[in-house]
Order: sequence, then C-alpha cells, then structure tokens
Amino acid sequence: GDCETVDSVSLQLQWFTQAQFAGYYAAIENGYYADQCLDVEIKEGAVEIVPQSELANGNADFAIAWVPKALQTREAGADIVNIAQVFERSGTLQVSFADAGITSAADFEGKIIGNWGFGNEYEVFAAIGQAGLDPATDVTLVGQQFDMVALLEGEIDAAEAMTYNEYAQVLETVNPDTGELYQPEDFNVINYEEEGVGMLQDAIWADAGRLADDAEYRDQAVRFVAASLQGWAYCRDNVEECATVVTEAGSTLGASHQQWMMNEVNKLIWPASGDHIGLIDDAAWQQTVAISMDTPNLDGATLLTAAPDDGAYTNDID
Repeated sequence: GDCETVDSVSLQLQWFTQAQFAGYYAAIENGYYADQCLDVEIKEGAVEIVPQSELANGNADFAIAWVPKALQTREAGADIVNIAQVFERSGTLQVSFADAGITSAADFEGKIIGNWGFGNEYEVFAAIGQAGLDPATDVTLVGQQFDMVALLEGEIDAAEAMTYNEYAQVLETVNPDTGELYQPEDFNVINYEEEGVGMLQDAIWADAGRLADDAEYRDQAVRFVAASLQGWAYCRDNVEECATVVTEAGSTLGASHQQWMMNEVNKLIWPASGDHIGLIDDAAWQQTVAISMDTPNLDGATLLTAAPDDGAYTNDID
C-alpha cells in the first residue's frame, strides 16, 4: 500500500483463539490493519495470563480485558486505559436444569451455585446481594471449572456460563435420558444483564503513560481501534466467514461452535447505543464501578476500594 513505514504492534487476548475475538482476526485476514500501516501480532491468552498485566508490563501494546478486572489491576498501580468498549452488554449467564426451579437470583437460596473466580464472579455476587441473600450463609458458592461438567453431572445446581460459549456447550451435549441433544427448554437461564447487574466486559486497553507521552503510539492506537472496529463490522455481516477465519487461526472448538459463538458475540456488540461501537457508555460504566465497589465477596472484599479516576477510560481514540 501507501505506507511509508509499517508499525508492528501486539494484542494480548484474554483467552484462547475463538470467535470472542473474531474482529481482530478478521482485521488481519482482510487487510484492515495493513491498510492502517500496522502489522499486528495476536497473542493468545491462557488461564495464567492476565492480559492487562501483560500490557502494563510492556509485553503487549494493547490488551483485551473485562472492565472490572482491568480496573482492579489499575487500582493496584497498572497505568492502563480503556480506549474502546467493544462489548456493550454483559454475556454472563447462570444456567440450571429446568426442574431445579431457579428462574431468578432469589432462587439461589439453599442451592449450590458455581462460579469461575478469577474476578469473573462479581455479577453472581451482585445478583445474590440484590436478591437480599447473604452469600456466606444463604447460598453454597463453589468454584467451577471453565466448562459445564459440574452442572451436567449434578454436582452444582446452577453454573456460570457465557452466552457465546459454555451455554452452547450444554446444548451440544447428549441428554442421556433421551439420546438426543439437550434443548433450551431443558434449562433455566438467568441473564445478569437483564437482572440489572451486568458489568462491562471485553474492551481494548492501552498503556496510558505511552498514550500521553508518545505521539507515535497514540497514532498507532487510533489506527488499531479503527481497523479493529472495521473487523467487528465485517463479522457482524459475515458470520460464517469469521467463524472460518477463527477456526483456521487455531481454535480447537470446531466451526459450528464458532458460528454459534460469532452470532452470540454479535448480540453483545450490536446494536450499539452510541453513534458507533467502541464508545464507553457512562451509565454502563458507572454501574460496573458501583458493583465493583459495593459487592463483597465471601472474604468481605470488594473488587475496587475507590472509584477510578477520569483517566480510566477515554472516548478520544475512536
């Protein structure tokens, strides 16, 4: 193209290659980053990788992270800033078998409720508190693997799940009583966004110090966000193609699972309430911060001890 120089930048994901991150893979595949004179390396996540810490430590130029977890890392001293809120809605669910009768968080009383920990559990705690229950005495909270095995084997009454991943896993499982796949009506699903305790999830984070001091990095950030959002727009309109791109990029989950994931991820991004995606909605931000400050976990600790300052997010990059 017409690039005098091509800048190499890296993006740290918060999990393994899957359609949750399809927009970034599509932006590589379709040359959107190249059009912005960027060469982007995508670094896969893993259980032990904390993306916002990789960013703060200088191991990546940009990172994808949930807002509450990134704000906790920021409160601990990481100089990071949210430059594009890609997912506008929370994708967290609590899934139970229909015969357990769990249709709202109030029904968690006396039940065994799974959660993932690692900062993924605060919507669960917020819903419990909102229902007037004490998480220490009214509910049995247990750690859960990042799958649905404990629910399917009857070890827990309700499992934490993402709309775009673990919920699909139960619907891809054969019901031993029928020999056919489980159906949606076999389950009750609590949607934390609808319960009013949704917290902002996947956002693009940048190094705040570099943004302030390094004009070249700031310019790279503007171009990176522009091309990334172009990738997400492509995936909105080309679900099958993006599922294929992600599968070919190394996802082990299979093309049909990726297509489900792509469809569900799109629902978290579109329709956008602002004039375009990526803008941080102040009301959703304030709800996320309030839950992070007000919701104690079993140890009595809250995710944040104080509200983040104005430098925690910016709408100036996109």
